[in-house]
Amino acid sequence: MIRFGPNKFEERLSDGLRTLAQDNYKWLAQNCPICEVSQSRFVGRRGGSAHREGLGVECEIWRCADCGLIFPNPMPFPLQGLDEHYGMEADDYFEHHDTETKRTGALGLIKQAEILVGNKGRLLDIGSGRGEVLIAAKQQGWDAVGIEPSSSFAERLRQHGVVIKQEPVEHCGFEESSFDVVILAAVLEHLYNPDETIREISRILRPGGALFLDVPNEHGLYFKMGNLYLKLRQRDWVVNLAPTFSPFHVFGFGSKSLRRLLSKYGFSIAKWEVYGGTSLVPGRQGFVGLIEQQAARFVTFLSNFAELGTYIEVWAIRK
Repeated sequence: MIRFGPNKFEERLSDGLRTLAQDNYKWLAQNCPICEVSQSRFVGRRGGSAHREGLGVECEIWRCADCGLIFPNPMPFPLQGLDEHYGMEADDYFEHHDTETKRTGALGLIKQAEILVGNKGRLLDIGSGRGEVLIAAKQQGWDAVGIEPSSSFAERLRQHGVVIKQEPVEHCGFEESSFDVVILAAVLEHLYNPDETIREISRILRPGGALFLDVPNEHGLYFKMGNLYLKLRQRDWVVNLAPTFSPFHVFGFGSKSLRRLLSKYGFSIAKWEVYGGTSLVPGRQGFVGLIEQQAARFVTFLSNFAELGTYIEVWAIRK
């Protein structure tokens, strides 16, 4: 599936966020939500003065000493709600996502879901975006419901005749064991309450139901080498997360933290894939920019081996 990456809209959005300050956010102390402990290790600074283009507001990034989950501490919550981050037209946000590739990927997900659960049933798509998964599911005969917090995204989806809720899944009041499949594609890293979300998904999925999710692997080779590069340049910056600028990733998972979260709420792994994807380094002019791009491509190639890839893709079954 196409995930995130620099595009013209994200650059314009991030330029706008340079004007935001600390008082645009509510800053709250953050423990690891998976392990529920405060023991964590400082990783580095991210955003604002700790970003090569000054994007966003500076945050301190920490790592759970137990499971390795990465997060800002304190956590910056936008005071005006999620629309402060995502209040734009869907076509702008996904400007450089290939529509046909997204549709093909969505159809593939629906077909895998049917194989895993053995039937066409009720499907919930959390973070529906432009609705490729919802539309594919509906076309294939599923009873599909979507959750999309962005007001502009949700309005666009309703025009396609799909059922959309705008509140978090924990507040939707779905009945226990009422879904056969839940899709959480490129969403978990954006959520401020990932533990509560997976707990609620476990409750509303029937036994034998399937959950799909994919996240960046913040312990992958790309992130390790990026942080090493910054240290060699004598900077205490990191490339993990983007809490106050696009794409607004607030939690960073690795294999250990993701497996622990799924196991915590009664999921067994049906399919687990870690892969390299494409380089995440934005292009910039000059000799240094050229060297950075070539190095990033080489690191991305190497990350296809072992579990060093930039992305994790999972199908999990509710026990």
